Amino acid sequence: ENVNVFVTTFSGLGLPPTLSFPVPSTTTFSDLHHRIEDRLPQTDTRLILTTLSNRQLLPTSKELVSDLCDTDDAFVSLRLSIPLCGGKGGFGSQLRAAGGRMSSKKKKNRGDENGSSRNLDGRRLRTVNEAKALAEYLAIKPEMEQKEKEKRRARWQQIVDAADEKEHEIKNSTKGRLDGKWVEDKEEASERTREAVLAAM
Repeated sequence: ENVNVFVTTFSGLGLPPTLSFPVPSTTTFSDLHHRIEDRLPQTDTRLILTTLSNRQLLPTSKELVSDLCDTDDAFVSLRLSIPLCGGKGGFGSQLRAAGGRMSSKKKKNRGDENGSSRNLDGRRLRTVNEAKALAEYLAIKPEMEQKEKEKRRARWQQIVDAADEKEHEIKNSTKGRLDGKWVEDKEEASERTREAVLAAM
């Protein structure tokens, strides 16, 4: 009794995409490898023969091809491939770095780690916490505004007091008295500026 073998190949071998041929049911994996190699061009590349479930058929094995058949089927589907070299590496370090970033983000957000959960009323815990924080802020807001007003009032009072004190010094003492020549020069400069503006208009 024969078993039909279907082998899925890959480009570059000079073979059709699917190679099919019958073999006797007593054919071993080793014999099957030799049969396939006879159909291939001469190459130094090691070829791997596997089942569709990725079980490798070793070229030295004495197992029978018929053992791969289901009870009702008289055919076997196989895959021909070549071993590939590994990648450039470095994936492990990238994975560790990403893990570190994720854990630091998790620590940062730990205060709100259950924010998406709901309480027994069906409200999200994050919403409840935000409402509590807003209520606390609104409770102390008038007091904060009052303090801010007092600060502004004190600042303006300080400016007014400083101006009054300076005016008092100018009028009553020599400490802050203005130089007469400076006042005349200032008035003259203001007059010249006014005349220049009128002339330009």
